[in-house]
Parts: sequence; structure tokens; C-alpha cells
Amino acid sequence: MSDQQRLEDETPQSTSVMGEIIRYVVILGILGFGVWHYYLRTPVHNIDCKTIGETMGTDFAVKVHGFPEHGDWNAVETAIKQTLNGVDRTMSTFKPDSDVCRFNASTSTDWFPVSKETAEVVRLALDVSKLTGGTFDITVAPLVDLWGFGPGREPLDLPTIEKRAAELKPRIGFDKLEVRLDPPALKKSVPELSIDLSAIAKGYAVDRVAKVLDNHRIADYMIEVGGEVRCKGNKGGMGEWTIGIEKPWSDASADFGGLQRKIQLGNRGLATSGNARNFRELNGTRFSHIIDPRTGFPTEKLLPGEASPPERLASVSVIDTTCARADALATAMFVLGEKDGLALAEQQGLAVLFLCCGESKDGREPSIREAVSKTFP
Repeated sequence: MSDQQRLEDETPQSTSVMGEIIRYVVILGILGFGVWHYYLRTPVHNIDCKTIGETMGTDFAVKVHGFPEHGDWNAVETAIKQTLNGVDRTMSTFKPDSDVCRFNASTSTDWFPVSKETAEVVRLALDVSKLTGGTFDITVAPLVDLWGFGPGREPLDLPTIEKRAAELKPRIGFDKLEVRLDPPALKKSVPELSIDLSAIAKGYAVDRVAKVLDNHRIADYMIEVGGEVRCKGNKGGMGEWTIGIEKPWSDASADFGGLQRKIQLGNRGLATSGNARNFRELNGTRFSHIIDPRTGFPTEKLLPGEASPPERLASVSVIDTTCARADALATAMFVLGEKDGLALAEQQGLAVLFLCCGESKDGREPSIREAVSKTFP
């Protein structure tokens, strides 16, 4: 066969291949034009979305600005609720199959397997314990139960409680607890040691929801779980999200209402600890739900402020990069009190607001005094 004949035989096949290539290029070009026209030429409308509900024995709310109108908000909402339920399921002191309840029920001093999330929270809790000299301590669970703020709510009998608090001290202390992340596990040096994550878990839940929204590339949102808050981005043309800090009252029956401050968080978390809503009374004395690990007693006390009549520390608010850390620090600062708390805040560059409340007389609104660290907005 001659070279000319071979060339003539191959030409139809080459032409066919070239035709296929041209056809595919034309199809891709049409598809590309369609995508460009829909996403770049067609206006995309954004809407505001919100989901609310109950979790961890309290309420939650998530607000999003600028969610794409054709986006799948149901998928985001489902992921939010699954995340909150997951934190509650692993860290609850009321669910027998949670990591916390199973660890507390165990008397083994070997490594006890837990979820990665529980290990992360315990590690952060121990870091805050070391930073604050043990004024934040998740091993106070027996004392929380003793004073009637745990799963059981027994009648208070002060002499009995004082005696039992002293008996419980040897089994309390963050130095008796260890944590590892790989594989995730906890370890107790005292068989009776137990933990309570209620002073950090809500803040952690907020951070987990923030991660869900970030994974869905949502840029502007506000998350609140039981009063612990985290924000990111803006609320439309109104600028950054504005968060209010409520006025606290020493008289829980008072109904004065109102906000003490409005602040813009930026991309940070805010947590507040106080005794205005969660307390018990015995013989006219109110006991805070916040326990001082150093004494074994609630932190309810009068402060030597300048105001008259005598005032008491009503709430402490902390702003931090994560809501979980802010949550733990707010509790620690409440236990430390105004003087020592402010000293630590200034030393560590923490953003802290102490609100001290006077007594209400003749139904009049009581005075509120602020003590603020330099970095608090």
C-alpha cells in the first residue's frame, strides 16, 4: 500500500475525531454560558433566617443574616439541632448514658474512654482551673448536688450540709483529674471523684454551632444558648450584632427590667454568671448556685462596695475568643469576687465586667455599680 493511499484511508477517522472534539467544546461552552448567566447575571436574593428551641435544660436561638434565598436552610437547621443534642447527650448530668454520668458512676482509676468533644471540654476546664487558682473546678459536682442544684433537689438542712461539705472535700479537686485527647479519655485518682460540666458546656455548644455555620460558609450570625452568646459578621445595614447585658437585681422578685449595657462583640463569645435567677433560700438567706470549691459553700456574700446600703456581687460578664472559655472564666471570676477577679483580669488581659447591686428600698430600683477591666468594651 502506498503512503498516499494510507493517508487517504486514515483521513475520515481523523476528521471524525476532530468533529467529536468540536462538538464537546460547543456543549461545554453552552453549559458554561448558562452557569455564568444564572449565577452572575441573575440577581441572588438573601434572606434572614432564625431557629429557636430548647436544649440542655434551657433555650437557644440562632439568627442568620444574608442566607441565600435558594439555599437549604432546613439542612442547616437540622445540623444545628443535631449538634446541640450531641453536646447535651454526651455532657449532661441528667442523662444516665452520657459521658459525664458514666464517668461519675465508675470507681475505676484507669483511663475511662469518652468522646473527643468531652475530652476537649475537660482539657479546657483544667486549663481555666490552673489559670484561676482552682476557683473554676468541674470536680465540685458532689457539692453542687449537696446544695440542691444537681439532678436531685433535696430539702436544705444547713447543719447537715456544713458537715457533709467538709466530708466531701477530700474527693474534690481538679488536680485529681487527668485528660488525654488521643485516644480521648479521662482518669481520676480518687475513685469517688465526679465532674459537672454545666458551667462550660453551654458555651462549648455555642462554639460547636458556630463551627456548623462556618462550615456552611455563613458569614453573619448570632448564636445564644442559655444566655451565652457568640457573634460573627454584621446584622445587615445595622452594622455588627449588638448584645445587651441585663441589669441584675439582688431582689429576685423585683421586676425593673432593662439593660445595663449594649456592646458589639465582633467575632467573639460573651458569657455571664450570676445568682439572680438560680438560687435557693433557707431561713431568709439566699444561696447562689455557684459553689466556691475552696470552701465548699455557695458564693453568696456581701461586698464592701462604696454604695450604701451594702451591695452584693450580682453578675460577672466575660468576653473571650471562644464562648466556652468565656463561660468558664465568668464562673471563676464570680467565685474570685471583684477585687481578686479584677486583679487577675488585668494581669491576663481578660475582658471582664462586674456588676454589683445594692438593696431595693420601698420598691425603688436599686443602684448598680460597675467594675470593669481595661479590655472590656
